[in-house]
Amino acid sequence: MTETVNGKTEKREEKVTVSRCMEFRINPTMEQKILIWKTFGCCRFVWNNLLGERIGYEKINKGKLLNTTPAHLKKEHPFLSEVDSMALINTQLNLNQACRKLFPKGKAPKFRAKGKDKRSYTTNWINNNIEIIHKSDRENYIKLPKLGRVRIILHRGIPDEWRMKHATIKETASGKFYISLTFDADTEPMETRKKFEKVEAFDYSMPSLVVSASGENDITSDDIRWYRSLEERIVKEQRKLSRMQYGSANYWEQKHRIGKLHEKASARRKDFLHKLSRKVSDTFDAVIVEDINLQHMSKAMNFGKSVYDNGYGMLRNMLSYKLKDKGKVLVKVDRFFPSSKRCSACHEINHGLKLSDRQWTCKSCGTHHDKDRNATKNLLDEGKDILCRWASGESSLYLTSSGVLSEKKLHPHAHSNVRQAGE
Repeated sequence: MTETVNGKTEKREEKVTVSRCMEFRINPTMEQKILIWKTFGCCRFVWNNLLGERIGYEKINKGKLLNTTPAHLKKEHPFLSEVDSMALINTQLNLNQACRKLFPKGKAPKFRAKGKDKRSYTTNWINNNIEIIHKSDRENYIKLPKLGRVRIILHRGIPDEWRMKHATIKETASGKFYISLTFDADTEPMETRKKFEKVEAFDYSMPSLVVSASGENDITSDDIRWYRSLEERIVKEQRKLSRMQYGSANYWEQKHRIGKLHEKASARRKDFLHKLSRKVSDTFDAVIVEDINLQHMSKAMNFGKSVYDNGYGMLRNMLSYKLKDKGKVLVKVDRFFPSSKRCSACHEINHGLKLSDRQWTCKSCGTHHDKDRNATKNLLDEGKDILCRWASGESSLYLTSSGVLSEKKLHPHAHSNVRQAGE
């Protein structure tokens, strides 16, 4: 955008609107808790009833989507009027989105079962119906539709220029209540840099988490295993739960005790990965990772718990948005690139390398390799090549809206060797 000032034409960058989300702990009263629980149940009731209508309509009218609102359900079931109407409308919108995605594939969304669905609902900001009220430094409230004033713990400040968009109230497995506030914020557009002086590469390692090319950010198995370290305690508490009567006071108390253990592992994982991703994004101009299909890997060779425990996918997501905010880039190398089987010295591919082989010697040049360390060197070379090609304007590369640089639809057989799970 250009504007003329004193006869001179100056280029002025127009601000862009981005979404920002902040989560806070809330302490509702018992009456407010009961209303929140009612809202969870009403949202589940609306989802199941509207889903049944849409499935029946789609079977008769192929390719057409029924778009009814919860209004007719309120006439038949007056208890739906006791809860926030925006929560029911957002449930309908989420259902419509799920149907549009799954119906063309011959599938349908799942019905929600009591006790198994996510205990949360979303309400929108309309005419200042959601407002934060400051009493003192230690006493703050948030005004919510139907609930009124709810005690909130503001552990961080919210900029005055941010505009509130919607709020999501949820209950965790341990019985704690949180609210996620989403805002619209106007920021200066961050131009993605084209010169990269410091570049880091990460190779996924199943025994630990990642092996870095610099060697300064290696993560060993002693640093992680958040769920595994609590697994024995969780098994013990779940065994107690299995002997209790469903729905009793002791049952729910034990259920929350198990939830606290799971949340403890999750909190430790998030804290560690946030600190690691912040350190890496502040230090390096670009980070190179491999595009592993973690979902398929979790189903192979009983890797499920280990894959979900180390949080490699979460680390990639954190790196992508933290690098993007600084104008930096996360490079994803194609999953079929033979990083472990290629010699980093002469680029000869060892087709006979097995998954269990942690070290190997190149038959062509005689170089002895540590499998993970060799993979990081190959990923670093490949990533730097991608960055150079992208800086020169090559059309086969594209930068996604989340700040990830990758190649356009690489054919599965573009490389002579297919990467094995867990390399």
